[in-house]
Amino acid sequence: MERKSKIILLTISVILSTIILCFFVTGFYSIDTIRIYTQGYEEYATKDAYIRDGRLFSALIFIIIGLFDPEIQTMYIINIIIAIIILSVSVVEIYAIIKRYKNLEKTRNKAIAFMLSYTYIFNFLIVDILKYIDSFIIVTSILLFIISIKKIIIEKKNKTGFFWAILGVICYQGTIPVYVATAALVTLLENKQINKNYFKKILPCAISIIIASIISVVIVTLVPVITDMNLTDRIQGIHIKSNLWKNWVAIVNLVFYSLYMFPTYGWIIIALSIIVISFIYGIKNKNINFLVNVLFIFMVYIASLLIIFPIQPIIVAPRVALVFGQTISGVLIYIYCTCFNQEKMNGYEKMLLIIITIYFILTIFSIFKGCYEYKLGNKLDQEFAEKMENEIVRLEEQGIEIEQVGIKYTGNGQNIQKYNKLVCDQSAYINGFYTMTLNEFYTGRVLSRVQGIPEEIEKTYFENPSEEEVQFHNEGNILYVLIDL
Repeated sequence: MERKSKIILLTISVILSTIILCFFVTGFYSIDTIRIYTQGYEEYATKDAYIRDGRLFSALIFIIIGLFDPEIQTMYIINIIIAIIILSVSVVEIYAIIKRYKNLEKTRNKAIAFMLSYTYIFNFLIVDILKYIDSFIIVTSILLFIISIKKIIIEKKNKTGFFWAILGVICYQGTIPVYVATAALVTLLENKQINKNYFKKILPCAISIIIASIISVVIVTLVPVITDMNLTDRIQGIHIKSNLWKNWVAIVNLVFYSLYMFPTYGWIIIALSIIVISFIYGIKNKNINFLVNVLFIFMVYIASLLIIFPIQPIIVAPRVALVFGQTISGVLIYIYCTCFNQEKMNGYEKMLLIIITIYFILTIFSIFKGCYEYKLGNKLDQEFAEKMENEIVRLEEQGIEIEQVGIKYTGNGQNIQKYNKLVCDQSAYINGFYTMTLNEFYTGRVLSRVQGIPEEIEKTYFENPSEEEVQFHNEGNILYVLIDL
């Protein structure tokens, strides 16, 4: 691709992404970010998460960041801007791959290629990655994997490709399914059909990611020895049978509800529409190879999820299912590169163009909506913290100094129903695990927490059930809070 074309594509992608991610660009705070706020960058990196998760590269980066000690909001905004740029470079890389197999001289073809490459990278599940203050490191793995695949499959530079694959895994292991599925897609575009030569071409990619993954496992295993620390619960607490069952259930949620990050039944309707159109096209044109390839690519993307099935529940970490969000775009990229060959589009191509456009619009809408609802979860936490702070200030004006807080949740969930599922998932207050760490983050007041509310105090001073969502009562220096959700 020409340098000018790359710059134009990159600029369009950055501007579009900044707009739809506007609620993140102004700052978003996951629980991990708040833990960094209370502990400091270096302590979080070395004693809390990164080293104990085996993510030594992330630990090193945040130790360096800790030397400058930027404000949390500033750091997150810098992070999200860098992440947007890195992801936009990935969009350009996917666009270049499409251009290799498709003539993109016409403006229409350029627009189609951009929509496909953009939704491949910025799919609806990317929101769950970008909420983290280290998302720029996570998305770097995606870019490095794409570069690795291009080096191995297209440029035949296996050693260089292997090097980029190792760097990608070191950045983040949870995106390995993206490498597997993307390698399968590019190899099929290069080889045209699934045969002995196909598996011969993809073999260096398979070897690279397997070795890179083994190196990652070695790093994680050596962490306790090097640092004399226990690993985090997410590594120590891997329960394969339990995770397998949870993730089979999660697949149903993904297919029909897309973890509530895409319109309900939208994914399955679009996916089935593509398969039906491909089936009719393949039968009518006596091109069974095309139909087989479409189904193969579709199944590879879904099957790639199996890599993380025993390790991480998808419901807990939707980001590891990123490859699922790429499935429709991946299949459409293959179809576009192999079928849209005529100067004038036929009926099948027109239908697929409509699907591509609809999917692009829905993806843009879903990312924007997802960011808004995630941010609303932050807002609910902040509003509760400020409500509690106002009560403490009121008591201080009466000469009562509050040092401890006891919180109890009650109710039948009726009040939660007014909030969207994503809002509930992101709000610690709504989820019922609001902590004094969150309170310190939003108000600056340091308090300790006591366990719940004594039964006698609850019966005497609180109404349960109550028409009010939040009730307060103090006993000495303890503020009791009853939350009815």
